[in-house]
Amino acid sequence: MQTIPPWMDGSPFTIADGRRVGFTAGQLRRKAFERPFHGVRVIGSAGRIDGGLIDRCAALRVVLPAGATFSHATAARIWGMPLPAWLADELHVLVPDRMAVRRAGVVGWRRSGDLRVTVAAHGLPVTTPADTWTLLATMTDARGGRMTRDWLVAIADFLVSGRRTRYGRNPALATRADLEDAVARHASRRGAVALQWAWERVRAPVDSPPETFVRLGLVREGLAEPLVQPPIRTAVGIRHPDLGYLEERVLLEYLGDVHRTDRATWLKDLERVQLFEDAGYRVILLGALDTTPEGIRALSARVRRALRRA
Repeated sequence: MQTIPPWMDGSPFTIADGRRVGFTAGQLRRKAFERPFHGVRVIGSAGRIDGGLIDRCAALRVVLPAGATFSHATAARIWGMPLPAWLADELHVLVPDRMAVRRAGVVGWRRSGDLRVTVAAHGLPVTTPADTWTLLATMTDARGGRMTRDWLVAIADFLVSGRRTRYGRNPALATRADLEDAVARHASRRGAVALQWAWERVRAPVDSPPETFVRLGLVREGLAEPLVQPPIRTAVGIRHPDLGYLEERVLLEYLGDVHRTDRATWLKDLERVQLFEDAGYRVILLGALDTTPEGIRALSARVRRALRRA
């Protein structure tokens, strides 16, 4: 078979480019060539990144028109935003001033209005984090999956909080002002009312969507909004619970699956709860079931009883 030019090794290319360097039509149909999209081939592995989202975007990009931008759920995934599991994994692409892209595995959109675009990791053109958030509100069941209002709040909480790691908190991807500006520019498009509703409920710092869902759910059940990560003075210094009612000395701590499967995290959780209780606070532990509609109703009753006892 034709020798692979260095620039092709692991990088996507069009069939036309393959023919130009000497591959025959028959060779380009062989199993050695991956076919991520119609008209696109990949061979070799030197340039591959992860075999997943970034590689798929890079493969599609070689057949996209000039000015095409990754957007909606695809841009959100590139930025590392938390997303609901029900969203489809098709690639979302915006194109300016022309018909939307029509390809298998792609949701095409026409770019309209004042959208901000930047270049993310690996050189991919994407909508900015704030504009990506507004575009999520335009998705429908037939176009990638519908985004709920609570999820819009959870994603915005993530954007203004930054991801928490064992080494501290990463820089926030957007500010409240960035989101407010994006909402204003989105005012005439689908989802504008939901975005305004969500923006008014954005809080920081928040570490996970379930914390957002619990906060919103308690308010929906008629309780006062709990503070997010309020500072609590303990025997070993300031610690921050997920949610809290300071005047009533009631705190809420969400324990996700990692708190169960990671021994170090579990032991740290036990220490935190003990520190809060020793400081005179009642701690209500939460799990995944507490974020469901039925769970929120039961949780609100528990919290209401705890607040009355204070």
